[in-house]
Amino acid sequence: MRLSGIQSSRLFHIPRRFRTIQPPQDDDVFANSLRKTLEAHRASNRARLIRKTYPRAPSPGLFRPYIPPENRAGYQPPLPAPLSPPVISPELDLSGKASAKKRSRRRTPEPSTHSTDDRPERNAIRSVGDVGCGRLGETPWLSYLANAGAPGHASAYLDAEIQALHRYLAPSSSEENRASRLGEEVSSLLKSIVPHTPTLIGSRRTGLALAHSDLDFLLPFEDLPRSLERTRRPSPTRPQIRDAHLNLLRQVESTLQSAPEFKDQVRLSGKRSLVLEARHRPTGLLLQFYCGERVPAFTEYLQDYLVEYPSLRPLHATTRALLEARGLFGSSQAGISSDALSMLLVAFLKMNHGRFPGPHRLGDQLLAFLQLYGRDVDLRSVGVAVDPPSFFDAGTLRETDGVEESAYVRGQRSLIAAKRTAAARGNLPASRRLCVQDPTHYMNDLGRSCTRTPELQSVFATAHEQLRSACESWEGAPEEMSILTKALRAKFDGLERMREQILDCAGSQPS
Repeated sequence: MRLSGIQSSRLFHIPRRFRTIQPPQDDDVFANSLRKTLEAHRASNRARLIRKTYPRAPSPGLFRPYIPPENRAGYQPPLPAPLSPPVISPELDLSGKASAKKRSRRRTPEPSTHSTDDRPERNAIRSVGDVGCGRLGETPWLSYLANAGAPGHASAYLDAEIQALHRYLAPSSSEENRASRLGEEVSSLLKSIVPHTPTLIGSRRTGLALAHSDLDFLLPFEDLPRSLERTRRPSPTRPQIRDAHLNLLRQVESTLQSAPEFKDQVRLSGKRSLVLEARHRPTGLLLQFYCGERVPAFTEYLQDYLVEYPSLRPLHATTRALLEARGLFGSSQAGISSDALSMLLVAFLKMNHGRFPGPHRLGDQLLAFLQLYGRDVDLRSVGVAVDPPSFFDAGTLRETDGVEESAYVRGQRSLIAAKRTAAARGNLPASRRLCVQDPTHYMNDLGRSCTRTPELQSVFATAHEQLRSACESWEGAPEEMSILTKALRAKFDGLERMREQILDCAGSQPS
């Protein structure tokens, strides 16, 4: 049968319905990118097979700094004691106990019993207690005043006090000789183990050490693939070299443990860098051993700064005593390290170059330093750069977008990005930690050990207010023979006992 023209045209215009098969929805497949697909599959496989565990005791070679309870995740300030006990339902009580137990298990592992963290120098300089009670501390540095009979103006007298405090805290010649002999004893003890003689580094080498400061030693380790003659050199922290450093420090640890002077006072720790700590029983001094190719460039930088700014030494000793009395000095207490404190001072001195001409200006410099880092700058979100001296944060770095960046700007971006990442992950202490850019390695943060930045700034602000008030009301009266003690409010009895121990040990040594 033949169809008419009209029927055939209608037949060919009938729309046909095709069945379309939708591809399966797979979030791990990217049609236009094989690399993204592989990365998504790897992440999915890792999520199924790998589970993060929290051991009860820290593993050997792992260092976890102490974080105060108020800086930990989930911390809630204690409520004032109520007049009547509150009514709590059993369900809420049990859930609260379970969540607290779970948080404590995940966040705070049990401390190791074999540790050298209970340091005598922690109690060398102590606070007298609550500032509001009005108690003042000891003033042993007044006997070191060169011109006590003519105090003069308040700022000049504060300058003399800072100089006197530095002379009091600095190691005497006998204490330096004992520390030198201790280094020789350790070198002789490790002669058959280490390939080269340990090299003194740190504050004892630069001249910023106090009488109770640690002795830092570098164990020179040759890394032939990183020869200066090669244009492309491997990373100094690659796994092969880190394992070699760990093996060497293990041998040093075993040797020191067998010596009666260090028995049960040796500990190997370190997360970013391996550190071996050993307490010398006769003197109470702490020795720290690191591995490296050569003396760090930071040591040379700091020595140059000390020559350029002679006021750096007394200012460093004064601010360290202030922070140590409040328990804010040292990475073991989540406080500021000696290197970070020295760079804060260097940045301040470089920013204020030529602002304090003439002699007897240490008091004015200390007041300006405390005001800058205590009130003018928020160190929780702002980083400090030394070379060139400046402050940087996300806002200032945003202004340089589209401009050819130098090496120090790229380092600042990396340091700020680390803080922002920590904040995005809910790690509040890491997001507020102190940020001080290393002038010798722009990607390195010297202040990363200090997570108690708000407390640090509070101490600086309080000390500035107390010193300024004391200078305004000071008239040189005999009963007010100290301005500095109204801000320090410290006791030095622990330091005196430790110095007596060092001198007694020095006297018992054969000449």
